[in-house]
Amino acid sequence: MKIRRLVAIVLLAMVMKADAQLVQSNYTGVVTPQFICSGSATRLPYVFRATVSGLLPNTKYRYFTQASVQADFGGSNSGAGNPIFINGSSFRFSSATSLSTPGGYDSLVTNPQGSYTGWFGFAHSGNARFTAGNYVYPTITLDSAGNGSTYLRFALSDSIRVLQFLDSANNRCGTGIYGITLATPKNIVAVYDNTSGSGRPLSMAILEDDGISSSVMTSLVQYYIDSVDAKNGRWGGVIPNLLASGVRRINVHRLSDASLAAFITDADGIWPSGVSTVNPNGGSAAPLRLTTQDIPLTIAVSNETPGSFALHQNFPNPFNPSTTIRFDIPEKGFAILRVFDVTGREVSTLVSGELESGSYETMFSGLKLNSGVYFCRLDFTGSGGPDLSESMRLLLIK
Repeated sequence: MKIRRLVAIVLLAMVMKADAQLVQSNYTGVVTPQFICSGSATRLPYVFRATVSGLLPNTKYRYFTQASVQADFGGSNSGAGNPIFINGSSFRFSSATSLSTPGGYDSLVTNPQGSYTGWFGFAHSGNARFTAGNYVYPTITLDSAGNGSTYLRFALSDSIRVLQFLDSANNRCGTGIYGITLATPKNIVAVYDNTSGSGRPLSMAILEDDGISSSVMTSLVQYYIDSVDAKNGRWGGVIPNLLASGVRRINVHRLSDASLAAFITDADGIWPSGVSTVNPNGGSAAPLRLTTQDIPLTIAVSNETPGSFALHQNFPNPFNPSTTIRFDIPEKGFAILRVFDVTGREVSTLVSGELESGSYETMFSGLKLNSGVYFCRLDFTGSGGPDLSESMRLLLIK
């Protein structure tokens, strides 16, 4: 074992240069947003999931994250920006990066294969690297197995386009977007321009309250300070002004393992409240606001194990335009909650994914539907039991 470890150390040293040059290798994006914004007083927190590899197995490393441009490759500069450290369910922001000074770094532990997969984050700064139109590459800087000296600099496999908050129809400009949801804080939101959730998301964000105060992460864009920060279940991001499809899907990924916790889709990018995400032009002054009417995203109201599988009658009923639907899951399994019209046509999928046992509630909006009778059906497949299904009648009166 000692010989094997010594060989690994020698091989690792051979492939890295003595001055820890920044190289685009050993750092692979798993889920990475396409866009971030620019500006020294219009900052946002960004998050992505990635795998860092080529390290010693079962070893603890200090690290910090920033972002570079391609011109930084081959040099001994990790880029710019300030890291957001995500360690378990703890979020921490640092305005000063250092592998030798407490507070300027966090730590990760590799698996037996010498890699680590997790969530990483940063906030952009006023540095020229974050000029609108640029492509930046998130970077990770690591020490030599915990000694505090810079040893490795890796740039991510994916680049991210920088947008400027402006009400102009060009590919360098973006508009703010934020959501009010019932989702569990500290999970991760991913925003897509298609209903399938394929490809890279437009934007990714942390569901507040993440515990990082705007007095610590300063110079945030104003709509994030006013309408998002420290408010449970809310998130904020940026989308491009040239977006013919609009936002058509929003995912919630679990912080623990990135699995899909909930999602909501919209077929045309014009959400139930009437908010259009198609080719927005609001900049930061007029951000798009999605509410629980648009994106309820299921919330667990109790973690106690229910005695049985149940779909409870919605309330209010009749309703106009929104109603709350509550259901119980007796064990871990796959649940799908859908609404159909009287012809059997599916009009909405409210929940589709694996859930832990517990009681849940979500909201259904009929704003874009005609008055009439609808049916809600909950289908569930547990890990060790038969498939279960239950339906109820909804009445929408406008």
